[in-house]
Amino acid sequence: MKKFAFRSTILGLAFGLAGLAPSANAVDFVFRDVSVNGAMTAQQLGAFQTAANYWSSKLTDNVTVYIDIAFNNLGPNILGGTQSNFTTASYSAIRGALTLDASSALDASAVANLQAGPALSFWATQGDLSSRFDNDGSVNNRLLGLTTANAKAMGFSTGTNALNADANITFATGYANSFVYTREGGVPADKIDFITVAEHEIGHALGFTSGVDDIDFCAGANNVCGLPNTVGRFEGDWWYEPLDLFRYSAAGQLDVRVGGNPYLSVDGGVSSIAAFSTGETNGNGWQASHFGPNQLNLMRPFVGNGQFYDATAADLAAFDAIGWDINAAAAVPEPETYAMMLAGLGAVGWAARRRRERAVA
Repeated sequence: MKKFAFRSTILGLAFGLAGLAPSANAVDFVFRDVSVNGAMTAQQLGAFQTAANYWSSKLTDNVTVYIDIAFNNLGPNILGGTQSNFTTASYSAIRGALTLDASSALDASAVANLQAGPALSFWATQGDLSSRFDNDGSVNNRLLGLTTANAKAMGFSTGTNALNADANITFATGYANSFVYTREGGVPADKIDFITVAEHEIGHALGFTSGVDDIDFCAGANNVCGLPNTVGRFEGDWWYEPLDLFRYSAAGQLDVRVGGNPYLSVDGGVSSIAAFSTGETNGNGWQASHFGPNQLNLMRPFVGNGQFYDATAADLAAFDAIGWDINAAAAVPEPETYAMMLAGLGAVGWAARRRRERAVA
């Protein structure tokens, strides 16, 4: 059986803290502080509420997402991490749910380009880090995992509640004094915008996750995940997730390999919306559950000092494709406009400075 029920994206006495009442037709976030070594401050909680309100302003799904939040010790250069509660569904059920949920031009394109039949075919990394075209109809071709928050957006029942949260988001205690908790007057050059980090981590809880990270972690080492060291070690359980349905490396080439040059596409790989990261261990050094580091998107893998930003059109396109409904006022562009819109972003030189930035999980 697979190792994860409550899985990390990189990532006591508790009191309840309900999010502010959302507007009509908006995601409702309910969160509670589960810090062990001292509760979060009112300023910290207020900043997290601001981040939650941001997502409520963008997503119109009538669902409640429960999130536990805390400050705790994390690894070096990690600002925050998200552990998400996962459930599973067949590829056929997910395709059906996305079809029923389609409400935008992007949705229509994304659904029209989903593979037919009960099983997916894709290029995949094997247990020995080799690659093969996997079209054998095994469990990993037929079953997907998805965060319970993402499942709610698709209309699935999950059973989560205030005491059984959809996600646990932890911020680094070591950076508590480096964060700035308001954007009023801008973010000082020596500070890190907490709201940006919180929006990013909520994004992971909402489903910006990739099973490529699991493969990256488990491939190439004997029994590191309790699985036999064989080429077919990933065949017997679910590994991939809804965002992976839109992970391409060429037209018609669904690609969930570690490494390579994958990108988000909602037209079957014909056009690229944004590049994905390719794996922390055997890829480009960043977790695959992120956009690549070379474009300024909310779901890129790091936040720099003095920077603050919200979701871009590319970020919203990803959430739209995996079943979230985007507020009409924040509607993403038509799929065919992405190539022109994103062409100018490639010159942004983030790659050269990535190792000097702070990572977000």
